[in-house]
Amino acid sequence: MDNEINEASILVIDDDSYLLSAIGQTLKLSGYLPELQSDGEAALARLRRGLSCSAVITDIRMPHMDGLELLAAIRELDPELPVIMITGHGDVVMAVQAMRQGAYDFLEKPVDEDTLLNSLRRAVEKRRLVLENRVLQDRLSRRKESFFHGMVGSHPLMQQLYHYIERVAVESDPVLIHGATGTGKELVARALHQIGRPEQPFVALNMAAIPAEIVEAELFGYVKGTFTGAERKREGKLGFVGEGTLFLDEICSLDLPLQGKLLRVLEDLNYTPLGSNEERPFAARVLAASNRLLDEEIAAGRFREDLFYRLDVLSLHLPPLAERKEDIPLLVEFFCQEYGRERGESIPPFTLEMMADFLHYHWPGNIRELRNKVRRICVFGGDGLGDEKDIASQTLKGFVEEQERQFIISTLRQHGGRVGAVYEKLGLSRKGLYEKIKRYQIDLEQLRC
Repeated sequence: MDNEINEASILVIDDDSYLLSAIGQTLKLSGYLPELQSDGEAALARLRRGLSCSAVITDIRMPHMDGLELLAAIRELDPELPVIMITGHGDVVMAVQAMRQGAYDFLEKPVDEDTLLNSLRRAVEKRRLVLENRVLQDRLSRRKESFFHGMVGSHPLMQQLYHYIERVAVESDPVLIHGATGTGKELVARALHQIGRPEQPFVALNMAAIPAEIVEAELFGYVKGTFTGAERKREGKLGFVGEGTLFLDEICSLDLPLQGKLLRVLEDLNYTPLGSNEERPFAARVLAASNRLLDEEIAAGRFREDLFYRLDVLSLHLPPLAERKEDIPLLVEFFCQEYGRERGESIPPFTLEMMADFLHYHWPGNIRELRNKVRRICVFGGDGLGDEKDIASQTLKGFVEEQERQFIISTLRQHGGRVGAVYEKLGLSRKGLYEKIKRYQIDLEQLRC
């Protein structure tokens, strides 16, 4: 038998102390870990208190709670836990009833040792496959929850953001997206569009990247002859977007006169191209983003308060990477896979030491900075941190150990607490990982839940 089966815990219930002891001895000699109980109520109490076992072996006829009652109760607790029923001569009708109620197998007394072990081996193997499937489904579910329209993160702050995006996306009111540089504001805007208006155009305009003298023409468009060089009419973004989504990034860079004109568009739902007297309807949804605090911009006289309230009907806040560091391993894996797909090659996992540095660093440039550093490592190797002495100076032993602990926990949680599935990913031997689990007092059972 393989190690996984040999280490299987088996719950055995029989009021016959001689038979109970004999089955227990047989299981021990075969490498199993028997848990012996003399009545069904005590066995059920053990299961309800969290006893983990790979199979149950129980007699049918017992005082207080018979095998059929116990089977029904176990099926309520865990419908896929295999239960092997032992019957006396003349209990065949009851055994058939047990099979119909979900028993895995039934054996007739006197129990043949080989028959019992063969049945148990199949039951334990079935249980192993069931548990592996549960872990896989849980992993797929966690992974699915961690990826949302191009965004990556399983931290509660990100899960809350995903929930808000889904609720806000179906509305038509303007949305103001707050977040520091590199936190992914355009990804949020695109997610809102993909959920709410996927068949319509998405138009993004970075107010800080366009020279101030041409921003108005970019937004409103113009007719032929409006100014020198306007040899033909040009449709602006307000017209091109139609009924889609207009994303105005770095809205605080828009000068005050243009802020007033944008406010008029949002209030009247129409606009006039430069050089024209003809009003045109505006039917798009407006999303605006800023990496500055707009209340401070208003107080400084650089942003109109009335435009702020027009845009801030609905608002979303993106957390900086420093507030969701447990997502860093997931993001690193995502960026490595992204680079690997581009290059058509497999990228080796980061070492635990490299990840500890990443977890300790404060990431002022947020996700954009993290992506750049990951790609730098993929291209040049090394730790990707260059000459940033602030990392080295801050790497205190206790802090790094805590980050290492959190990284190990995060990785184990993604794989259902299975040591065998992650030790190589962490750059450790199986023994080395178990030593760190013991050293950091990591509860594997809790991670398997």
